[in-house]
Amino acid sequence: MKMQRDEVSGSTTEDEIRAMKLYGEILKRRRKERGVTLTELTQRIGINREVIEGVERGMRDLTPALKKRIKEFLRRQRII
Repeated sequence: MKMQRDEVSGSTTEDEIRAMKLYGEILKRRRKERGVTLTELTQRIGINREVIEGVERGMRDLTPALKKRIKEFLRRQRII
C-alpha cells in the first residue's frame, strides 16, 4: 500500500496511519514466529529499541531502507 502525505497540512493521513499499524502488526507477528526478540532485532538492524517498539505499535514509520534490512534479516531466521 503506497502512503500519501497530506501536502497541505503536512500531517499524517488516515491511510498512512492504517498502513503503519498494519506494518507494525505484521512485523511483530513475523518477529515472534521466527523466535527473534526485540533486543536481538534492534542489535542486528542497528536501530534503537524505542523506534521498533513504536513501529510495532503503529505509532512510527521506517524508511524503505530500514524496512528492507528488517525483511532480509527476518527471512534468514528459522521458524521455530
